[in-house]
Order: sequence, then structure tokens, then C-alpha cells
Amino acid sequence: MLKFSLNSTGFNLQNAYNCCLLSKAAYLPVELIGHQLKEEWGMSELKQFSNQNCKGFIASSDQVTVMTFTGSEFDLDTWQENIDALFSPGPFGSDDRVHRGFNFGVSQIKDDLITKIETLKYNETPLFITGHSLGGAIANIFAAHLFHKEIKPYSIYTFGAPRVGCKKFKQLYNYISKERSFRVVNRHDVVPRTPPRLSRFDHVGELHYIDPSGTIQKGISAWRRLLLYLDPSGKSPKTHIKEIIKRLPNAIEDHSLDNYLEKINYALEDLQENAQSLKNTGRLGDEDSGQ
Repeated sequence: MLKFSLNSTGFNLQNAYNCCLLSKAAYLPVELIGHQLKEEWGMSELKQFSNQNCKGFIASSDQVTVMTFTGSEFDLDTWQENIDALFSPGPFGSDDRVHRGFNFGVSQIKDDLITKIETLKYNETPLFITGHSLGGAIANIFAAHLFHKEIKPYSIYTFGAPRVGCKKFKQLYNYISKERSFRVVNRHDVVPRTPPRLSRFDHVGELHYIDPSGTIQKGISAWRRLLLYLDPSGKSPKTHIKEIIKRLPNAIEDHSLDNYLEKINYALEDLQENAQSLKNTGRLGDEDSGQ
């Protein structure tokens, strides 16, 4: 059974791991999703949704309600479209703009999704929204629609998500979702680099970066990530082109959701081991072991 930590709305490794598992479940064949959620994870209700551009599921337990958007594995033809991406009006209705392609699927189904949330246990249990890759981008845009309707998700976790909106959208989203929205980026994952900065798209949410050593760092700068990309030891940048070419395969491999799960699981195990050691010395309570 999936157990979430509900002590605070800040970033939590246990919640991140659970959301990563849910994001992986969204890739399963339709007939297997129900078994995974109900039989293995203790979810009592499940509602799946799908249109041509947006699919996923909403599920609930006695503890939480979760909404997961299905993403896409990296494909050069698919992600080439992001390079020439266009803007469309954003959810906040205040000169904010979002990626037209990502927004298209959400706009067609958002009202139905909000109704589904309300018919489950949203009023009784905290709502988590998650997604990997394209699913992460859609999760951010849908969360913005909820915030605009004064519905506050408990937390939003995305994994390997691309940039989703303009600077105005980023400012509004980050202000209203403070300490609720988190984007996890694994090492050299290429998808968070799309659409390119020159296209005026920005990321949203609080960054948690998995560095080459497996450490999850909060809010690491783009310059620091570049240095780690060129030289994982962190000592000095290696500008030789061979060093960059050598790591290019990792840019796609690091987008794999299995890699995200592995790295987050390692970090969680380390945290729990350290917490147990502190607990044994009487310096830590049970509620702190997942932070």
C-alpha cells in the first residue's frame, strides 16, 4: 500500500517516490492499471480518462486522491515539435501564455476532470497531481487551472518535464503554488531542455536536481548543472567536445522513468537509514524520516 507523508506541503522524498510510481503506472496497459492501484496499492476508486492528446487516471484511497497524466518516452520526431512550439492563452487569464500543444489536450478535458475529482474524495483527502515527461507538462497546466478556480492541490510532482509557459505564467504559477509544486530532473535528461530558452518558454515549480552522484539538490543553478554535466566530479569544467559527446547518450537514458525511480529510491533509502540512526540515539521522531 502506498503511504504518503502529510506532515507538510513541502518537498518530501517519500511522496516524490510514490508519485514516480504512479507516473510509471500510467504507462501500463489499461487493463493492468486497476490491478496495480487497487490490489497492490490499496486504492479503492479509479477513474481513467483519455482523449487524443491527454490521458491518465484519477484514483483515491482513505488517505489521498491522486491524478496522474500519462507521458511519453523520448522520441526525436515527437520532441522536435517542441523546438518550434507556439504559445496559447494560459489558465490565469492575465496575459499568461502556455505551450499550445500541451494546453490543447488539457483544455478539451479539464472540466470533466474537475468533475471527476469532485465526485471522488477531494473534499476529504489531499490531492496529489503527477506526471512524467509530457505528462508532467500537462500536470502543471492542469494544476494551474485548478489554482485559478481556487482549488489547491496538496502537491504537484513532475519528473523530466519540459518547459511549459512564458515568464508571466511562471511568475503567477510559482507564486500561487509555493511549496506545493516540485519538478524533479535527473542528471542530463534532455527533455527538460525543451523547448529551448530562446523560444521564451520557462519551467515552473521548485527544482530538485539529481546530480551525477545521485544526490538530490534543491534549486541548483543552471550554471552549476552545466559544470556537473561537463565534469561530474565537480572540480572543474571540461570544455573538450569529446567530453560532451561521450555523455550525449545519457541525455536520453536519463529521461527513463525507471532511472528516476532508481535514483529517488536510493536517496530515500539513504535518508531513512540516517533517520533510523538518529532515532536510535533519540534525536529524531518517526514523522521526520521521509523528509
